[in-house]
Amino acid sequence: MAPRPPSAVSTPLDTLSYAAPSRIRAFLCPVGLISRPRFLDFVSRLQDTSIIRLGDVTPDPRPERVMFSPQGLPDGFVVYNFVTAVDNRHVFLEDLELYRRTFAVFGLADYSNIGNLTDLQVVIGALQAQHPQALIHKVILFDCPLDQNQLPSVDFICVPPKRASRIASVRTTLCDLTSALLAELPLLAKAYQTTDTIASPLARDDDYDSITLAPVPGVQSRSSPSPAGSTGSLPSTINKDNRISHPLSHHTERQRMRRKGRSMKIIANMYLLAGRAFDALREYSEALNVLKGVNDHLWHASCLEGIGICMVILAYIGVPFVIPGAVLPPDSSSPERREPEPPQLLDLLPQMTSTILSLYNRSQNFPGESVPQITYAETILRMTNLLTCTTLAGGWTAAARAAAVLSRPIPETSIPYSEFHHAKINVMNWIAAAQIVRLDGVDAVDAARILTGIAAACGKLGYIRKRGFVLRQLVTELIPRILQARQVAQNKWSQVPRSDDDGYWDDSEGASVQQQELDSSVLAVLSDICDVYGIPVDSTSEVSSFGWQNIKTSILKTCIGLCQVLPDYVGIVQYTSMLFRFSGGDLSVDEQLALIRNFRNAHTSARSLGAQGFEHEYWDSYFVRDIAVVESSLWAMPTLVPLETTANRTDAGGPFIYNPFAKKGDEEANKYILVLGEPVEFKVILQNPFAFELEIATMSLVGTDAAFSSDVISLAVPPRKLAPISIYLTPMSTGVLNVTGCKFQVFGCKETTLPVTPTAAIVTPPARIKSFGLEARISSIIKIPSPSSVKQVSVEVVPELPVLRVNRISLPQCSLMLLEGERRRFAITLGNVSETVSANTISVSFSDSTTKSLSAALEEQFRNDSERYEIELFLRKRAALRCITDLNEFSIPSNGEADIEVEVLGKRGLTAGRIEISYSHIIDSDVLLEEKYVRTLTVDINFTVNASIEVAGCDLVPFSYDMPMIHTSDGQVTTTDILLKFLDRVGIPFEEMDSYCLMLLDLRNSWPSQLSVELGSRVGDNDIHTIKEVIQPGHLSRLLVPIRRISDVDTSLPIPSLLPPKQFSRQSTRSMPGNASSTKSGVWSAEVERKVFWYREELLRLLDGRWSDNVAETDGLRRGAVELRGLRISPQMVDIVRMGNVGVDLSLSSSEHTRRSGKYHWVVEADSFFTLAASVTSHSTAGLVSGILRIQPTLTNLPVSTALDINRRILFNGTLQMPVVGIESGDARRIETDFVLLARGEYEFVASFEDTTTGIGGRRYLCREKLVITCN
Repeated sequence: MAPRPPSAVSTPLDTLSYAAPSRIRAFLCPVGLISRPRFLDFVSRLQDTSIIRLGDVTPDPRPERVMFSPQGLPDGFVVYNFVTAVDNRHVFLEDLELYRRTFAVFGLADYSNIGNLTDLQVVIGALQAQHPQALIHKVILFDCPLDQNQLPSVDFICVPPKRASRIASVRTTLCDLTSALLAELPLLAKAYQTTDTIASPLARDDDYDSITLAPVPGVQSRSSPSPAGSTGSLPSTINKDNRISHPLSHHTERQRMRRKGRSMKIIANMYLLAGRAFDALREYSEALNVLKGVNDHLWHASCLEGIGICMVILAYIGVPFVIPGAVLPPDSSSPERREPEPPQLLDLLPQMTSTILSLYNRSQNFPGESVPQITYAETILRMTNLLTCTTLAGGWTAAARAAAVLSRPIPETSIPYSEFHHAKINVMNWIAAAQIVRLDGVDAVDAARILTGIAAACGKLGYIRKRGFVLRQLVTELIPRILQARQVAQNKWSQVPRSDDDGYWDDSEGASVQQQELDSSVLAVLSDICDVYGIPVDSTSEVSSFGWQNIKTSILKTCIGLCQVLPDYVGIVQYTSMLFRFSGGDLSVDEQLALIRNFRNAHTSARSLGAQGFEHEYWDSYFVRDIAVVESSLWAMPTLVPLETTANRTDAGGPFIYNPFAKKGDEEANKYILVLGEPVEFKVILQNPFAFELEIATMSLVGTDAAFSSDVISLAVPPRKLAPISIYLTPMSTGVLNVTGCKFQVFGCKETTLPVTPTAAIVTPPARIKSFGLEARISSIIKIPSPSSVKQVSVEVVPELPVLRVNRISLPQCSLMLLEGERRRFAITLGNVSETVSANTISVSFSDSTTKSLSAALEEQFRNDSERYEIELFLRKRAALRCITDLNEFSIPSNGEADIEVEVLGKRGLTAGRIEISYSHIIDSDVLLEEKYVRTLTVDINFTVNASIEVAGCDLVPFSYDMPMIHTSDGQVTTTDILLKFLDRVGIPFEEMDSYCLMLLDLRNSWPSQLSVELGSRVGDNDIHTIKEVIQPGHLSRLLVPIRRISDVDTSLPIPSLLPPKQFSRQSTRSMPGNASSTKSGVWSAEVERKVFWYREELLRLLDGRWSDNVAETDGLRRGAVELRGLRISPQMVDIVRMGNVGVDLSLSSSEHTRRSGKYHWVVEADSFFTLAASVTSHSTAGLVSGILRIQPTLTNLPVSTALDINRRILFNGTLQMPVVGIESGDARRIETDFVLLARGEYEFVASFEDTTTGIGGRRYLCREKLVITCN
């Protein structure tokens, strides 16, 4: 049969069972060389057969030893209470309660470890010397192959090996031992009969005025006789009825009857222990009558208790009996009734116990005869145990009787709630009576047994809270008692020397076994208390909202105090960890420091004693507050970008103002990409809310999915701080890697893995739903940290990528000074530090300091469309930086380097620039990839841009033919020499002067050195007029720039935008109705704004300016472009530079009566016929032009009313208004009209053309120069 667990043998049978006084105490001790597991195995085999039926016991054949013969009740049984430690605390109770006496001492020996059996003869003598009160002393040889006849003495008992032995063999051995024990009981009975006095437990020597008789040989004169053996004669005889005849005494009659009754009661106890419950009942009844007559209340009550035990045992074995009339209620009818009904006995026993307690209370009035507190309390608890058994079994059933007598488990029974509830209330009344017993005069072990008995009864009935309260009281009682007991024991041990005989055999091993098991039992009780009060013991990731926090803190402090006085170092470590876990925030600084000091000392002591695996996990579940990836300062973290947008990632905004399917910015920001085999730094935030420093022996990162290796570090977290630390992680495989938390080990704790909990440690209790019993604790369990508050860092591990570094930059200190409009180039040397991967895909993007200001200006709402176009042009088209190197076939091999050339444009406001070099490695270029992983290398350059040539202002003036004529000596007519020289220099024919205009451009030199300016104007398709000027520093110079008049510009087109088109276009604030914003010229309509914009663009397309610095050559020749986009024109300037779609010109035919004084000035004679020619020229590219030509003559220098009165002054041959149809583009139509001047004066002729191509009311075109005729 397999041995039981060691814990099954450490505790004796239930000492609070109702039939516990009927069990024989037997002490088991190790003998010789025997290991602890073997000893516990032998004890387990004996306990399996602790119940011996009297019918199986061989009676002793000697006539003087047949008083307690097993033949008196063959159906009876002897129950052994095997213990592994001697309890000498209750020696004073052995007369009143004989079951507390140790009747047998059995030494357990392992035959395989015994060399010579004769050496064990000394053991028998040592056992008799150590335990003289025992009746038999035997040595049991387990696994002994010898026969009993081969043993050197009858004191040695042989048990065959386990493989050849059955339970029957061990039972046979115990039957033989029981026979020897029953044969020794008559001698003890005779000793009690001949004793002078039988004192009560608390009696003193001067309480009796009796005459002391001469001592009887072989019998001690003390009230607890313990014969040393079976030798010696006693002066009493046993009659044929096995009754002891008592000799006459010199005591008074009352004392004699009291001694007689007490001796009869002791003999009844012996019958009860011997299994003869029927004879014990008879003896108890007779002793009851004697003790009742002498008012011996203490012994009277003890007799009543023995009668109840006998009746319960007889009812269990089914032997008919008669209830003694002395125990029946006064109104009971027939005391001679046999086989009482179960309800009658079940009702009688509580009444008897009430009577017993009443007698115990009466005994308190007699000094020396009062009841001990342990006896009083155990009487109540035994009755409570009996009622509990009947309650759980549903009445006085066979299961209830078996549980009350032999502590058998009670099977589950369906009991009506009303009956069960009523029975529980009755039991709780008895438990309440046991709780009021004062425990002041009871030692620690007895107090523990009383309180655990109460707690056990509460637990059986389902009163968990009541049970927890009692267990807490138990711990509170034990702490000062155990501390005091240990101090007394240490003082006594230091004063008493050890005997030399203890060297051969020593029961310290058994004592240590008992102590270890006692400590484990105490820890089990503490765990049970914690569980009752809602403190999870085993779980380190759960808390309970059940109960009050202050009570939980008090419970844990009490548990720690008990473990300190035991001392139990493992318990100190465990419960200190629990206290920090559940109540760490409620402890003061001094308490925390004291607890952690004891915690560390206890952990060190437990380790030195060989304890393993007792640590708890670290108590703060919110230890890891945050984990984040730290971007390396040596190389950038890769990103995933579309392959087609790699070269220009700044245009990835898309056409939508809002795209609901686009990824959020936070999601993109929190997505990290790691590279296979490259170590990455993780920043971990640890919290220490306690007042002491945390010593962390090891710490590393933990995660799931992709494989990785983490560095293991050691550190110390300062008290009450959030400590940031760095741990490096190296990915070992590609895929998604989830970093879930940290694995660490704090000193005194086992290795713990905790997730990341960035949120505050707030425990939300569940909904308050009424629960009863255990459900209230189970439903209040909360997982910490909650899954909703747990964070994990998800990163993607990609294959190996190259790593580029900047080896050199051709700029000193990464800085450059240049002038506005100047372009300079510099080189960046890149090196690939990767040993295996080349960078075969490289793209460059730029950003500068002007981007932010331009973007901010673009967001301003008051900007009109033309201003927005200018900002967008400088933002998108006039980039300050651009790459010169062709990157299509550019590649940097592993461990190699290459140069990238960058050009810089000096822009106003440029102070800093950033060059972002994105690079990657594509394994197979033949495969079309949509996305790829790239790294970005950033290079920052500082710039200083100084002003150079600035446009201070401009104006447009037309060329005019209305100039005075100069007659030379030869009679030739010519214009002013200045104009002619200018036209000749710029290459404009005098006859085509009206197709040009003149720009007056003011330029300022802001550079402290003279600059040479070269301005070009396109005056023809392939003809560019160049103007050169040297401008001194700080001076303003005006340049005369001929501009060919612009025609055929479609001003109906909207002002464009250089930004990508959006989902909705914003209406310009300039074109909004009611807008009051204006320029210098006043409010412009949308049409005027478009016209000015498009003509300005055409004008800028015709101009080109350059400057150079030929003096300052410290770093080479400086040259750049003049920023002409600073030109601002007005609608009046547009009218000057614009050439209409239709041109109208008037001229006079030459004759003998005419003389020309200018191109449009003539002198004629009166009364002569002249021909007026009107020329209409089409410059439109839209098709044929048709319209109405009108000629209007007026008198000069007169009011309008008089100037138009020409009816009597001029005669016309025809009309002054005529249609002109079908003029093709580039063609001219000439219309002639004859007229005669009748009166002298100065006349002006003006012509206009109304375009009727699209209908009446079209655009009207005027001739640019009026024709002036002077008539003499």
